[in-house]
Amino acid sequence: MISFDVDGTIFRQPCLRQTAHTLGFGEKWDQYDEMYKKGRINLRDRLVSHYKLLNGKALAEVIGEVSKVEVLKNIREAVLKMQGHQVKVVLLTDLPDFVCSYLIERFGFEGYVASKVGVKGGQITDDVEALPDKRLGLRKYSAWTGIPLSRCMHVGNDLNDVPVFRVVGYSIALNTKLAKVKALASHQMTTDDMLVVYRHLLGLR
Repeated sequence: MISFDVDGTIFRQPCLRQTAHTLGFGEKWDQYDEMYKKGRINLRDRLVSHYKLLNGKALAEVIGEVSKVEVLKNIREAVLKMQGHQVKVVLLTDLPDFVCSYLIERFGFEGYVASKVGVKGGQITDDVEALPDKRLGLRKYSAWTGIPLSRCMHVGNDLNDVPVFRVVGYSIALNTKLAKVKALASHQMTTDDMLVVYRHLLGLR
């Protein structure tokens, strides 16, 4: 099984931050980011606060803006090729589950581990269950699928991917500028094409 981070990995930019700025609440979104950087709130509180800003917004409008954010090239082609080698390809992110559902429909990913954000009658609600610990999320998903972590790979770019790198069998730091992320990954690479990631993984077989 291979899991992919979403912001900064699948999306070239943070998709909901960009959406927040487009829809007029980007300043408030950035305030929570700044509070987190200064240590005034923890990651869980930051995620919950962010996602509660979406309360009452139409899901279709939010996804419409998310769909405009630049992504890696050839994602669907790479996912299909990986699946052709009997590899389960999933998303692992602290973003809301509705973003993952959109990516599954668009690119063919098979599943996800993500934060849970309620949607009722086409409107996003303030019912939020954040996933600040992606490693714990993957552990649970691994147990559910019966695929041991030693047979899992993860591709990510940020500090919250490092705990995942420590427990999986192989990891790739993709398009990151963070030295710690590069240092703790099995491999690091820079590319705008998902097929380049696929070809690297193919060479490991």
